Amino acid sequence: MLNRLRWPVRLPIKWTIFALATVAVCFPNPALLVRHFRHWQDPEALIEPDTPTLQPLWEELRPQLHDDLPPGEVLELVERFVYKAIPYEWDWNTWGTADYLPTVAEAIRMGKEDCDGRAVVAASLLRRSGIEAQLVSDFAHVWVQTDHGEIMGPGGRKAIIATPDGPRFRLGALGELPRALAFGVAVFPWPREAILLAVMWLLMLRPGGGAARALSGLALLITALVCLRWGGRGFRQPILWLQWSGVACAIGGFCLMLPYSRRTGRRAALVERFVPDKKPAPDTRRE
Repeated sequence: MLNRLRWPVRLPIKWTIFALATVAVCFPNPALLVRHFRHWQDPEALIEPDTPTLQPLWEELRPQLHDDLPPGEVLELVERFVYKAIPYEWDWNTWGTADYLPTVAEAIRMGKEDCDGRAVVAASLLRRSGIEAQLVSDFAHVWVQTDHGEIMGPGGRKAIIATPDGPRFRLGALGELPRALAFGVAVFPWPREAILLAVMWLLMLRPGGGAARALSGLALLITALVCLRWGGRGFRQPILWLQWSGVACAIGGFCLMLPYSRRTGRRAALVERFVPDKKPAPDTRRE
């Protein structure tokens, strides 16, 4: 039915369908998605050194923080403590969503978190110990920055820095975005990525495109997904040739299906315009 519409109407509808499918697959809980965006609007507010929820962890950590301990050793101590107190776990397994930036209370309540939740807790403990700390991110990883060094696995170029005036973005770090997206594809549950791939493929299908081309396009898209997943698993050391192979397969899959469908549509229109309808010859036989 969509393919009967003119392309200025058809394409926005298809892109809207794919966008809604992406949100539904990656963020099944809309309320959690809204909270995630709100937290990123002011990540500085998530650092809560005086929240009562942090008190049990602080009481466990405080005896190890001697008054004459150098700041560098305090950083190392807090880092080791948070790694042990809050084991690492993907947000999908903890929250059922592709990504979520939690509060201190939420991270401690869940008892396990990925980089962003652990960084929030670590920054709050550092502030409690008297060391100023900030959250920073390179789009794929979140860690803690201080005047005495960085902890919680410092990543690449800082793209987002939390400040009291709101998050500050560095446009020069946009080069980190493709690597972050590749890493996200690599670690996200593959069955859900398969759903998005199937939706994309179905939206690209056009009448008259031919089963062979449609299946070949699907095979290329599947190959692209496999290459991107395997090539992006190592965020710090990605397998570039696999990632580029995935990009090439994805482009090949699109080109295999889309141009053919347009040519088919133009050919059908020309045939309908210039070839007259054949009418059956009159029966001249006598009774």
